[in-house]
Amino acid sequence: MPILTIYHLTPPPGATTLSFHFGRQGIGLEETSETLASDSFFAALVAQAALSDVQRTPDGVPVWVAPFLNGQPPFRHSSLLPRIGDLPLLPRPLLPLRLPDAAEVAGKKLKKLRYLSPALFVAVCKGEMLPDSPLILQQGKIWLSEEEARSLPSPWKPTAGESTESWRARLSASLLWQIDATPRVTLDRLSQASAYYEVGRIIFSPGVGLSVGVMFHDPQAQPVFERLLTLLGESGLGGKRTNGYGAFTWQRGAPLSLDLPQPHQRAVLLSRYIPTPDELALVRNERSTYQLVNVGGWFLAADGTTYRRQSVMMVAEGAVLSCADHLPHGQIIDVRPDMNLPHPIYRSGLALAIGIPTAIE
Repeated sequence: MPILTIYHLTPPPGATTLSFHFGRQGIGLEETSETLASDSFFAALVAQAALSDVQRTPDGVPVWVAPFLNGQPPFRHSSLLPRIGDLPLLPRPLLPLRLPDAAEVAGKKLKKLRYLSPALFVAVCKGEMLPDSPLILQQGKIWLSEEEARSLPSPWKPTAGESTESWRARLSASLLWQIDATPRVTLDRLSQASAYYEVGRIIFSPGVGLSVGVMFHDPQAQPVFERLLTLLGESGLGGKRTNGYGAFTWQRGAPLSLDLPQPHQRAVLLSRYIPTPDELALVRNERSTYQLVNVGGWFLAADGTTYRRQSVMMVAEGAVLSCADHLPHGQIIDVRPDMNLPHPIYRSGLALAIGIPTAIE
């Protein structure tokens, strides 16, 4: 039974909410994502390790990174995903949703669904029948089981004397996060002409935030990971950190145990994934279901110059891969645009995969 160590990102001292700018490739600064993918989170950890760890391998790589490059990662982590209170959410697996004929939702209404509570995640992976009256939040993006929803803290739990219908309606209308646009002005260096632009920011409601699931293979790696997470919270995560975005603290949540019996014949991804050459058969298998995302972006080299990374196609979270005898491992690749650059630029496609039982159809 897979067990994940859960870390909740919480507001920094003096703040009641979390706010981030998670830019997306090819879209202006006014847009932001509500989550941070695993490869970007790993890159942020590597940057912190490079700043705080003076020990290097002969290739100039921080010693902390070497086991990941050698195919023996001391831990694997998910993407940063939303949480409600202490309830972490998981990506919707790309599997059919078994709904009763009398279900209140179906078809187009489920197209926006992106996150499931852990109990529903397990039910979908097992191929079980789902509730006919779901609790859908955040304009169709989140689906909770009623039992998990009732365990949430205030203001989401039922109040004294509140009917079930009223509580469900209030919960469904709750706004968990919103994206606003902050106005900015820039001046042309030559003409001094002003140009107006906006920067998107996601603001989580009080009590709502992000969490990351980590599977440690080496217990000694946990304190190092937590030290890097602390440093990352102080320096900030995402873009526009100089404007005050991205700061956070963290706290360890209850371990997340997913009741999925073994053996498995498929695996669902909680992170992005780059298959190794030996694993290409997993994504070519006709029983695998996945979405690809083109990932690029920019980086600031040690000499202060900005370069564009090489783009790479990655398998997105929620993919279901056919793998009878092992779980997908993934790999880290060097995406520097010019091999003459003095240091590598890594993109992590290491997978955090959960095995799915055989009786899934």
